[in-house]
Amino acid sequence: MNPKGSKREKRVKGSKNKSAKEAFLKKIDAAMKVYDYVDETKDVKGKSERLNAINELQNLLQDQKSVSQLIIPNLDSCMQMIEKNIFRCLPNIKKSNLAFSETGIDQEEETDPAWPHVQGVYEFFLQLIMNDSIEVKLLKGYVTPEFVSRFLELFDSEEAVERDYLKNILHKLYAKLVPRRKMIRKAINETFYQLIHEGHKFNGASELLDILASIISGFAVPLREEHVIFFNNIIIRLHKVQTCSEFFEQLLRCSMLFLTKDKSLAISLLKGLLKYWPFANCVKETLFLTELQEVLEIVDDDKIGDLVIPLFRRIVKCIGGTHLQVADRAMCFFENDYFLTKLRIYKDVTFPMLVPVIVELSENHWHKILQESLVALKVILKEIDSAAFDEAQQISKKDHRRFIVKPNVEKRTELDAKWERLNTTLKSTSAGFTPPDVPFKTSELISNYNGLYRKIYDKEKFIND
Repeated sequence: MNPKGSKREKRVKGSKNKSAKEAFLKKIDAAMKVYDYVDETKDVKGKSERLNAINELQNLLQDQKSVSQLIIPNLDSCMQMIEKNIFRCLPNIKKSNLAFSETGIDQEEETDPAWPHVQGVYEFFLQLIMNDSIEVKLLKGYVTPEFVSRFLELFDSEEAVERDYLKNILHKLYAKLVPRRKMIRKAINETFYQLIHEGHKFNGASELLDILASIISGFAVPLREEHVIFFNNIIIRLHKVQTCSEFFEQLLRCSMLFLTKDKSLAISLLKGLLKYWPFANCVKETLFLTELQEVLEIVDDDKIGDLVIPLFRRIVKCIGGTHLQVADRAMCFFENDYFLTKLRIYKDVTFPMLVPVIVELSENHWHKILQESLVALKVILKEIDSAAFDEAQQISKKDHRRFIVKPNVEKRTELDAKWERLNTTLKSTSAGFTPPDVPFKTSELISNYNGLYRKIYDKEKFIND
């Protein structure tokens, strides 16, 4: 073997590797350049070169040799390029939504002129994560809390295609990076807390709930405490968000997945639905009725005793309401065997609330088709228990006040006595304290005395316990 020839081959090979690396880094630099895409006449050549560089980088991921020799050794540069492109101020573009449009007329939508370039980077990032040569230990160092937080902010994009890329990328990261799963879940929780307590709209809520649905499906039974807390603090409270109807399908799926893991959570969900019941929003009210019916099919009959009165009161209000679709959807409950079973079990409570309204509406409802359904429902109720049906009618004629749930007098007296003790304590400890009038004034409720009430109450509770 010629030693000189061997050295020459090594030099040639090293030169080729060096030139390939330089060409690769030039592509990275070209992909990181920022241009003004609003003006199509500016930097036309540079924009074209940048788009070509992004496409060539994508092609390199198809060749495992290029991945091992170029991408993995320069993973820092690749991640810098990705962050430079995707972590940006989201463009303010208008997207029409026919489902919530007043006119229902499709209007011309704006598009982000830079999207073809950004899309190429997203595709590169997605293929990078999915590549088997990119090991967890190489990738997890870049997925920091700051990275995940900034990544989740991008879900507020108006571009549905971008949100879809973000969903797929985050899902792949969660699946691949087992050590980062808890951190990712925590970041998603914080995003939803902001939506619940600070904002009213977040474009990517449905996509994040899609990811959570896959995560919830993999939860072990029995559920860990942190997962139950997540259900109570986020899944249930997302129902009160003003724009809940935009992501309700995904929210319902997450709710029902939790109930399949633990049926006892159904009571908490029922209480949440009744607590956050929408007003002056017929679309959202119809969706709540749909979920309410699904939850009632799961919950045990002997567990809803305390909720029967508020539950049936809400259904009766929906049937007797002015909106036809809401009333019609509420009537669908009586086609469900699970619901009729609960109606029979608690007929002593439900009939006095339900029968007078159904009888009245069956005679006087303004819509003919719904009136026919009400007449049929009246027959069903009479067949369930004719004696209870007649008694409920007589009660309503004698005393309409029987339909109002009376307050618990003993509990009210106990609470008044507790307030009196607190006022007495504050008089002796705080100079100038004046007991608030009943009903309480807003100025009193937000005063500094609230903290003192809390401390005294906690102290009394501790002593009594």
